Amino acid sequence: MSNKIFQSLPAGSSSFTEIRKEECYYVDKTPYLKTVFSKESSTDKTSSLAGSPVLLFTRPRRFGKTLLMNMFEAFLKIDSHNPGDTTLHNQLFHGTKITEDKAFCEKYMGKFPVICITLKNVFGKNFEDAYSKLAEVVALKALEFSFLKDSPALDDKEKAKFDLLCDEIFLKKTDEAQSYATSAIKSLSSMLYKHFRQPVYILIDEYDVPLAKAQENGYHKEMVTLISSFLDFLKDPQKDPDTLLPVIGKVIMTGCLKVAKNSIFTGVNNLYVNTVTATEKDYTGLIGFTKDETNRFLDDYDLSEYSTLVKDNYDGYRFFDKEMFCPWDVVNFIRNNYKLKIDGELQQIHADNYWTGTTSSSAVYEYLGYLTDKDTQKMQDLIDGKSISFSLNDSMNYDCLSEHNPDDFWSLLLHTGYLTLDWDKTTEELKKNSQANKVVFARIPNLEILKCFTDNIKNRFDNSLKTDNLANRIADAMLSGDSEFVQTQLRIYLKKFVSVRDIASKAPHENYYHGFLNGIFTNCSEEFFTEYHSNAESGDGYADILFTDSVGEKGVVVELKVCREKESRIKKAEEAISQIEEKNYAEPLFEDENITSVQAVGIAFSGKNCAVAVKKLK
Repeated sequence: MSNKIFQSLPAGSSSFTEIRKEECYYVDKTPYLKTVFSKESSTDKTSSLAGSPVLLFTRPRRFGKTLLMNMFEAFLKIDSHNPGDTTLHNQLFHGTKITEDKAFCEKYMGKFPVICITLKNVFGKNFEDAYSKLAEVVALKALEFSFLKDSPALDDKEKAKFDLLCDEIFLKKTDEAQSYATSAIKSLSSMLYKHFRQPVYILIDEYDVPLAKAQENGYHKEMVTLISSFLDFLKDPQKDPDTLLPVIGKVIMTGCLKVAKNSIFTGVNNLYVNTVTATEKDYTGLIGFTKDETNRFLDDYDLSEYSTLVKDNYDGYRFFDKEMFCPWDVVNFIRNNYKLKIDGELQQIHADNYWTGTTSSSAVYEYLGYLTDKDTQKMQDLIDGKSISFSLNDSMNYDCLSEHNPDDFWSLLLHTGYLTLDWDKTTEELKKNSQANKVVFARIPNLEILKCFTDNIKNRFDNSLKTDNLANRIADAMLSGDSEFVQTQLRIYLKKFVSVRDIASKAPHENYYHGFLNGIFTNCSEEFFTEYHSNAESGDGYADILFTDSVGEKGVVVELKVCREKESRIKKAEEAISQIEEKNYAEPLFEDENITSVQAVGIAFSGKNCAVAVKKLK
């Protein structure tokens, strides 16, 4: 047994302060403070990012973006009670590489007010829920600066506005309140600048999560408007009226995708973006673990002989000139195995799949039913270890995914971490063709992602292509409670076969959609249903659709609703579930002792779109 003392490992924490206070192991990314915040630091003088006032870094999930932002905040943030006191900063950063640069630390450490916000939880089943989450984020952030209530630099009007920014109930209340929430960063920046007379640094983590979740739940248009307003401060940078110096020193944002400029960044002219396809060498090792960092980490926990195992399973990403590992995987591998090594239980040391479940594939499933045999062959080529080529879309809108362009599909897989660029082949292609819509080559990075790709994507798409009877699969998904699959497939049917003219008549639209769904189920195999009833008397009313499976052991009750333009589809679908329960539509199924499972399915239709809710009743 080893007598070596090992540092504790952070248990999924993204808090730099917590990691340092608890003396957990930390892979030192502090040298990048100078790279990001000092105009004179860039070694690549051709880089458009050098000295830029607004930077966006996009990387896949679980690559350490949040921890990086937390470290930035901890280093820069001024002590509001004792401005100029860097005692805590020196404690947190003791022993890190950045402290070797005394001049930089003197200039930047603990010198500036910082607004650090994460949008990772700004989502809900409908727009109202999502906005409510944003209001909570704003109010909690404003309360961090409660000292502004007594600031002699602010007038009474500004203090009154600050009080409202701290009032979560007010922010959730009215349309007027929404304008307060969306202008919060601009307002707080102005107040903090007046109080400290120092430029304010803005850090926004996971900026695109609200947009991704909005697309999944049917309120993308409203969320684009909201986030665009929230980032409005970028379009017209504030300046000190006396000195004409900028109120905001720098803005750093992180996310998974670069959203196209014609979406939330309309009018923003000073935004520079670094994606997984970028060639600025200064930033390639910023997010993720480099090969050297990973090998040092393994050596520190006496696991260096397993470097090949770690490399095969978690390496393979290439961010231009650097070989990169997923930090989440490396940390979990070491946490789960170093004690086994100490105890001599070497046969139990193994590389688990840690990435599965950390990233959503909902956007990917938008493409079910739209990809061709050629795309399926590309999937097989990837599984066989080959690279595939496609035209890269380096800036996408989430709502454009519904256009089902295959190049967008492959670009999405690249940005979300399922693929990595094959830089050798890509560079050769760019030498031949430097057009804007550039052709790139990509591959699956490692064994872990290969399994994720096969399980989450290839097999699902194979099933979609190989199964002749899609109607069977929709009905079966209802029987098993798979709302995501039902919703995805119904949307495909709606977009393919429904015209706006079909629902433009004076007849109740619900009747049309009822017939539409009955039409789908008429394509089910003869032996699929034991019972199938449409508009049959059931419980205290009439169930829209009720059916049981081929062996009479599972049953489904379906209630349909139609949404107006401003109504939430998912909320309407949930109302349908409530109606099923309140009116006891499932009563015949409960009375059948052979039936062991009953699902309530609520479907809300709106034009050529829908939302599906499912609740297991038995």
